[in-house]
Amino acid sequence: MPTETTTVERRQSDDDYTIRWYRPEDREGFLTLHDRVFSGFSAEWFDWKFADNPYLPEAPIVVAERDGRIVGARPNLAFQMRAGDTYHTAIQSCDTMVHEDHRRRGLFSRMSQRLFEDYADGGADFTFNVPNQMTTAGLAKLGCEIAGEHTTYYRVQDPAAYADVANRLAATAGRLAARTYLRARGRRVDVPDEVSVTRHTEIPASTLARLYRRRPPTEIHAYRDEQFFEYRFGNPRWEYTVYTARLGGRPVAGVVTGTRETESGPVTNVADAVPLVGDAERDRALPALLDRLLADHTDSTVIAVRGDAIPPALLAAFGFHSDRRLPLRPLATPTTMIVSPVPPDGDWRVAGRDLRDISNWRPTFVEHNTI
Repeated sequence: MPTETTTVERRQSDDDYTIRWYRPEDREGFLTLHDRVFSGFSAEWFDWKFADNPYLPEAPIVVAERDGRIVGARPNLAFQMRAGDTYHTAIQSCDTMVHEDHRRRGLFSRMSQRLFEDYADGGADFTFNVPNQMTTAGLAKLGCEIAGEHTTYYRVQDPAAYADVANRLAATAGRLAARTYLRARGRRVDVPDEVSVTRHTEIPASTLARLYRRRPPTEIHAYRDEQFFEYRFGNPRWEYTVYTARLGGRPVAGVVTGTRETESGPVTNVADAVPLVGDAERDRALPALLDRLLADHTDSTVIAVRGDAIPPALLAAFGFHSDRRLPLRPLATPTTMIVSPVPPDGDWRVAGRDLRDISNWRPTFVEHNTI
């Protein structure tokens, strides 16, 4: 964690920028810059993402200031991560921004260096990011390395929302064809009658945490206790719904969906699935969970699942396609993960697992800061 000594302002004498840690009085300036660069994000969103994050005592944001104005920011979302039986604090870069009048002056690199230097003695053990191409290049210059690509599975329910459709008739035909195909796929799945599914509009954090504890993975992943579920699914930009499945009256599996409106219509992500590792009961229950959530989200243009917490064969049976294969591969934007210890010249292994090997990770959408 930054100390009183390390948070002393550092001024660049050649251009008069100050690179320093965020202070509570910077909130308005941060939001003003954020609205200029990204737009559409509320103060409630800021408080959830940074001020109320339970995993670090400070908001993990480094800012660039000039003439009393915030002109750049390097924010991070904090996580408590688990690998094997060890626990680690990690940060994920998000919403990095520089005012257009102050770009190409090295502010991203300077803010990143300040972040890594001040966390070198404690606070964050490593960083993992899913950045855009520009940010990836900047992180690589700082010593971060690419671990690989996350796999995302998409169930496209309205192709017209993702194609240049010539007319309304063609759009309607494409939508009807997709629904016919998806219904045919779903009929092939055995949905057991003995599984009962409950829909929750409030987050049943204790139930989800118990399900996670049944079979936690050994790979690197976000640690899921009650605090995690209560915090993580408080993002005001998404509407979350939880589905839990019971066998013999006992919860055996759960999934969390997040839905929000976009220009192309509503999109839904299967944000999490617990337990993350399968067993006979969980795998028996998953078809019923997917069948119910798909029935509840027929209006979504697309439904997406990240990672392998839900078996790919089951997803395929319900009409999901991997973004790593045809037909989606030419159309999809790869989700590349780039990682680094803090500082970047530190130990690249966590509980004996190399951060740079994507097979050492067990992600779902909850490890992605935008969802």
